[in-house]
Amino acid sequence: MNTFKMVKVFLTSIDSGSFTRAGEILGYTQSNLTQMMKSFEDELGIPLLIKTKKGVEPTSEAKQLIPAMRAMVAQEERFLQEADEIRGIHRGSIRIGSYVSTSSTWLPQVIGYYQKEYPEVKFNIVESGQGDMLRGLMSGDLDLALMSAPENNEVDFIPVLEDPMVVVFPPDHELADYDYVPIRKLQDHPLIMTYREYDTDANRILLDAGLDASVRYRSKDDFAVLSMVQHGLGISILPELTLERFPGQYDYRMLDPESYRSLGIGIRSKKEAGPLARSIISYIKDNIR
Repeated sequence: MNTFKMVKVFLTSIDSGSFTRAGEILGYTQSNLTQMMKSFEDELGIPLLIKTKKGVEPTSEAKQLIPAMRAMVAQEERFLQEADEIRGIHRGSIRIGSYVSTSSTWLPQVIGYYQKEYPEVKFNIVESGQGDMLRGLMSGDLDLALMSAPENNEVDFIPVLEDPMVVVFPPDHELADYDYVPIRKLQDHPLIMTYREYDTDANRILLDAGLDASVRYRSKDDFAVLSMVQHGLGISILPELTLERFPGQYDYRMLDPESYRSLGIGIRSKKEAGPLARSIISYIKDNIR
């Protein structure tokens, strides 16, 4: 077996977490995979995998090689996609990072289109926050990310829409008397926010206003924050897109001054994007509103 196939077997094993699941994906038996990995370790001269109660994990030595391995596979995938594009064929796999909000609003439309028009395209969706998506793009773990505009231009970013940031509060709350809620009024109420690294946009609003210390509770999930708001535990700042797919007992208003997050597509390098990535970027730009 060539090195490319060995690398794919290794990456599939750690991504799926077990030889059993990797075998199902790749069409090998568990004993076949064990033998392949043993041969690969002998060839490289270093241990690659550790067996645990949960399955398999990469060794510390292997972790140093993973970025190069992913780059190798991505380059091969890009080559095959380029050849397919010349023949008029769309196929391949793509790993997309996404907020929960874009997973529930953008991705069903995107995946539905490709499932109908190009059924050989495979999507792997990883829901995470802004920080994890940036790291995933830089390391090669992700091909694309549906994210906010990065603050430091670490990756290339294609803007798609401006999503309003709004103040969310329980029904009959006193903030409902405002058409636009003055930012300073937030300090009069318990604040429930996502973690700073998960949602940089909402937390930047508080930092700029000097209100970060007023946060009482934090969660990783927008919907968990919204649930706590509905239970009367406090108020929050959330993207309007999040509220579109989470109906419930709450009310919301725009901020004064108004604030938006620039939502779009992150990619490590537009110049190095393969045909499938370029196609998905083009579809989202043309069809997501």
